[in-house]
Amino acid sequence: MAAVTSTILKCYDLHRIGLFGQLLMSVPLHASEFGNPENPPLLILHGLFGSSANWRSIALRLSDHFRTFALDLRNHGRSPWRDSMTYHDLADDLADFISSRELDSPHLVGHSMGGKTIMVLLQNRQFTVGKAVVIDIAPVSYAHDHEHLIDALHAIDLDKLDSRRQADELLAPAIPDTPLRQFLLQNLVRRNGRFSWRINLDSIKGNGLSLYGYPDDAPAYSDILFIRGEKSDYILSESDVKKAFPNSSLKTVKGAGHWLHSEQPDALLDLLRDHLDVCSPRE
Repeated sequence: MAAVTSTILKCYDLHRIGLFGQLLMSVPLHASEFGNPENPPLLILHGLFGSSANWRSIALRLSDHFRTFALDLRNHGRSPWRDSMTYHDLADDLADFISSRELDSPHLVGHSMGGKTIMVLLQNRQFTVGKAVVIDIAPVSYAHDHEHLIDALHAIDLDKLDSRRQADELLAPAIPDTPLRQFLLQNLVRRNGRFSWRINLDSIKGNGLSLYGYPDDAPAYSDILFIRGEKSDYILSESDVKKAFPNSSLKTVKGAGHWLHSEQPDALLDLLRDHLDVCSPRE
């Protein structure tokens, strides 16, 4: 069985200049690690409102060939909270993780917000990485936002909350989609008898324009695969990605929406293994 460790990098916040020329505070990202440390490194980045836990199964199944890291991005999971949350912030955090762990040419896989984080890192050409996969997101701005979800979560009085089931019932009128509601409730944790959110709702809402948008950075000629869900509208055509990544390719997973890793995990894994040049393990 793959070895599993869970760690927060032992580094401290430092005032410094980031990849993008701004004064910033370094954020040590939490990561769950799987597989043989001698294997090539593979980093997996979750989407908005998600965490490393959402990608645990995929990370484990890829750990037969890779040293996989499922990361918690800032303001999510077990990683620190900060007021600022632009894609340049997130890309700097990722760059710090790679540097601090001295990872050599890591492969990168990112879903939604995690995919945008990888794209911004690649467009600024600061690191030698292996291959990259971006899942169901394009380097474009989107008109939609998730403020109604944040407002619904904020509306719950956590001091009066008795159970997760009660939270689900309170959210149902505002968020009738049961799978979405259950996904969001994964961020509800109970410590010392009191419930709290492990996502920074205020920061996510305050940085909404940045998170739903995309920075106007220079094109990158990286070896990058875009994977979209057949039922998703996040990547409508190949032209959505070619402007920023002229050498990219696009593949579609049939029967999947935005959450490919939970809806069609086997099909997604086949595409990941093919792009990363590994064979599926024998049964």
